[in-house]
Amino acid sequence: MKLNSQINIVLTNEKLDKGFEKLKNLGFKLSHFPLIKTLPIKLDLNFNISDFNCIIFTSKNGVEYFLKNKLVQKTKLNERYFVCIGEKTAQKLKELGFKPGYICKRNYSEFMSEELKNKEVLNNKKSLLVQGSLSDNKLIESLKSFSNTEKIISYSTELVNKKYSDLEKITKKYKTYVVFTSPSSFDSFIKFYDASKVNLVSIGNTTSSHITNLGFQTILTSKMQSYEGISESLIAFFNENKQYELSKN
Repeated sequence: MKLNSQINIVLTNEKLDKGFEKLKNLGFKLSHFPLIKTLPIKLDLNFNISDFNCIIFTSKNGVEYFLKNKLVQKTKLNERYFVCIGEKTAQKLKELGFKPGYICKRNYSEFMSEELKNKEVLNNKKSLLVQGSLSDNKLIESLKSFSNTEKIISYSTELVNKKYSDLEKITKKYKTYVVFTSPSSFDSFIKFYDASKVNLVSIGNTTSSHITNLGFQTILTSKMQSYEGISESLIAFFNENKQYELSKN
């Protein structure tokens, strides 16, 4: 692999994920500067979890913080029907010892409700939707229109309120592509860095729309809303724009 040594890819998600390994294996220069952090919160249990026979997860964080909560662990969940958005969320559920009952095909919550309705997945079920503090009410309102579903917040997302001197140096010295996996990661970035000086890469339409609404433009939006999808989209982008070439070795 012959690469342009002046190209840097900056990852801003909370944890360095295996989904970016293909970029690393191909020889890309990767840097990781977390711009958000997630934290467990005290669950507002104004209902009994035992009353729900279906749990809906829209992220890996939702799975982890909900199932590791001490109050939740007091409830036997083995007989619950679990619905997950995407394979990554389902995999996290499996890692914690539970079997997903249904996995939504597309990693966008805006399509999740439609799919669950069309497939009649939630029929005759009392469901609990687990989300984070930054989620809006669009999904729960849509689910409530055809199912018996309530919502609970299991974790909070906060901006990392610090400036990385090394990140600032990279953005000034090299041609930099900064990857944003959520609107909040971009909000964190523009507090300390000039977004107009770097190439903005987004995980999906929601994050891209947020960036656009703040007056900036993404150079690339991943076709698939996953870390692997970002990697594949970046590789295709660089190939198309001849930013690097494959070695014959």
